[in-house]
Amino acid sequence: MIKEDNFKNPPSTFKGVPFWSINDLLTEEKVREEVRALGEAGYGGAFFHAREGLVTPFLSDEWFRAFKASVEEAKRNNMYIWIYDELWWPSGFAGGLLPFSSSKYRAKAIVMISDTRNYTGEDVIASFECEVNKNGIPVSYKRIFGEKASSEKLYLTFVKYVAPIGETWYNSSSYVDLLDYETVSQFIKFAYKPYVDNFKEDIGKTIPGVFTDEPNFSASRPSHRQMAPPRGPRIPPFSLPWTNNLPAKFKEVNGYDIVENLPKLFFEIGNYQKVRHDFWKVVTLLFLESFSKQIYDWCSKNNLKFTGHYLAEDTLLSQMLCVGAVMPHYEYQHVPGIDHLGMQIWQGFLTAKQVSSVANQLGKERILCEAYGTTGNYPTFEDRKWIGDWLVVMGINLLNHHLVPYSMRGRRKKDYGLNFHWGQPWWKYNELIENHFSRLSYVLSRGERVVSVLVLHPIRSAWASYSPINDSKVRTLDDQLRGLLTSLLKLHIDFDLGDEMLMEKYAKVEGSKLKVGKASYEVLIVPPSITLAKSTLKLLKEFKNTGGKVVFVKPLPSLVDGEESEELLKFIESCIVKNDFTTESLRDILEESSKTLVIEGDEEGNLVYHLRKDSNNLVLFVFNSSREKVVDAKVGIIGSYSISLLDTFSGSITEFEGYEKDGRTYFEYTFGPVSSLLLSFSPGKPKRKEYSLKEVSKLAISSEWKVKKLNPNVLVLDYCKYKTKGDWSELLPVWKARRQIVNEGLGTSFTLKFEFEVKTNPKDKNIKLAMETPQLFNIKLNGKEVEWKDEGFWIDDSIRVMNITSYLREGKNEVELEG
Repeated sequence: MIKEDNFKNPPSTFKGVPFWSINDLLTEEKVREEVRALGEAGYGGAFFHAREGLVTPFLSDEWFRAFKASVEEAKRNNMYIWIYDELWWPSGFAGGLLPFSSSKYRAKAIVMISDTRNYTGEDVIASFECEVNKNGIPVSYKRIFGEKASSEKLYLTFVKYVAPIGETWYNSSSYVDLLDYETVSQFIKFAYKPYVDNFKEDIGKTIPGVFTDEPNFSASRPSHRQMAPPRGPRIPPFSLPWTNNLPAKFKEVNGYDIVENLPKLFFEIGNYQKVRHDFWKVVTLLFLESFSKQIYDWCSKNNLKFTGHYLAEDTLLSQMLCVGAVMPHYEYQHVPGIDHLGMQIWQGFLTAKQVSSVANQLGKERILCEAYGTTGNYPTFEDRKWIGDWLVVMGINLLNHHLVPYSMRGRRKKDYGLNFHWGQPWWKYNELIENHFSRLSYVLSRGERVVSVLVLHPIRSAWASYSPINDSKVRTLDDQLRGLLTSLLKLHIDFDLGDEMLMEKYAKVEGSKLKVGKASYEVLIVPPSITLAKSTLKLLKEFKNTGGKVVFVKPLPSLVDGEESEELLKFIESCIVKNDFTTESLRDILEESSKTLVIEGDEEGNLVYHLRKDSNNLVLFVFNSSREKVVDAKVGIIGSYSISLLDTFSGSITEFEGYEKDGRTYFEYTFGPVSSLLLSFSPGKPKRKEYSLKEVSKLAISSEWKVKKLNPNVLVLDYCKYKTKGDWSELLPVWKARRQIVNEGLGTSFTLKFEFEVKTNPKDKNIKLAMETPQLFNIKLNGKEVEWKDEGFWIDDSIRVMNITSYLREGKNEVELEG
């Protein structure tokens, strides 16, 4: 139930938790200061996120002293500090400690080499001799042993690849093999256990849990370029994920040998769809068991919540290539999470719907989203509300803001958007919008979501279709799925997604309802697909036989577990079949009378909603996703209710007008662009209010305005000339000058020259120069040596300032930096 006190003043657990980019030399004093600043801005804590630019050694004694200071300060301020499990990202390599410790932990792949000969050696897994068609594509093959060569044949050699040491991003190491259980066990030992050992008293309290960031099995794999004869081989080298025990696991799960069938993963030969389906199923299981379940179990045992997000959840193709299937992993997160990048909303709903569906089904109260990354340095409050409200309506109730920098020194300013920083002009007002989201998070964590439609997730069809040589079939599936789900949202038909792996464990039929865990559905939609799981077909037949509604949308599947199935084709004949996924075709999927909620007046489908049942009450959040359109809407909910308005900006709860008609409670509201409405419905009668217009107050506005400058006037010197030897360069952006100087070699001496005009006499003015690390440069101003006299900082304490009025002159001025 919603408590008024908690709505007005949400507990810290419901407040936003930004990434705190720990990216420089750490001092306990500054760590404590920044924790206090985060609390004053309305945040509930932070993720202590080692990031590019970090000077303090990762996981060192100095690191843990700084972490301890943050935890102590958070405790004093009723805040939380979450662990982040890696040195930048993706999670798994423990800042290089793990791949350096042994080559057996490094990332692996299987690489296919095509040539007019085969190859042998200790890393060769298998070789095949192929018959080809007139286009040079294999149509049959046989396995061979020993070396062979022929200009009439095509030979395929499959080689195990182990990532080499030396990748700059991985701290000069490499990524690791997260399909291997022992590798992940060692990762836990390096990156998780020290926190539990050092902070036993705070684990599960001030330290709630651990964030993992973009773990995957694709990083450090060799990439390929499309090449055509005669510049390259007939088919360029391609790779797929691999680990040492994959063949054994494949045999255990599927009952046959994957090594004998390797060419089918690339070419359409024989039962290739079954082999591909079975291969990706095993890869997904290996990643699930080795990484997600192992860390989840360890965190559960040690009183930590496991959260974070996986790499590339966004599409069928991207998630398959990086994690196999993302939805099964959410079972093994206490707080399942995603990320949402860029200044956009409608492109990102699959990601949010995947995670919120599993949370609805398995009863997980909180759902995290890393938000606002790559939106630039200056997202407005409107931008943040537009993106944030969209995420909330999709099911997110824990916002993880990207990004608050510990330091802005040097390249740290260019970190996918330093969106959140105490130097922002709006920082002291930040609590206004944070309170809006904190209140939404509190209310929309109560009870359970009301959804009656389940859409089967077609990731298995992607498995059966994909070849590294041609991924167009999977891209088509992606387009079709997006079209279907967009149409449902535009029709105001809310839905969950059903993952077949999870459904095999948690789905059952009760009466005429299909239950998946704690969620219950009246309608199941099979999107354009190629294959279903055998367990799914059995479930759908039972569901339909007890009165459930099963809808197939063309193109129709014909395979079960990757093999042709007459049983499936016969079952489809007995179901509703839609020819396409347009709104007109799908409009009658839910009968009007059975819709819990109807929205009138929104023909374009700009309004999206989130409906929850909380004991005997309903809670409704409606959001206008358009930044231009006004929507005059009439919204009706089955039943008789009194309505309350929950004002997310003031924290007040007041009576809201409504009326009854045809068995529904209706309200009318004009939704301006990006506006939203949070309402509570309690059993009872809605009330109509009689309004009379009366003058409340009158304010006279003068025709003359006074403008006050709140901050010093700033001239940004972002263009310069440089020289290393010889003449000055042309005028260049500073970043380009830096690049050209670096290209001349490490340790190259250089001089930068910045020019600007002063059009008044600078005497008696207070003009300051702001720059980073002035101690590293010999500074000249108009030819005079400058002795730096520090006078504090501007915006960030890495940007130091000094009064230079006495060095300036009317007219042209020059600043030179020698380094």
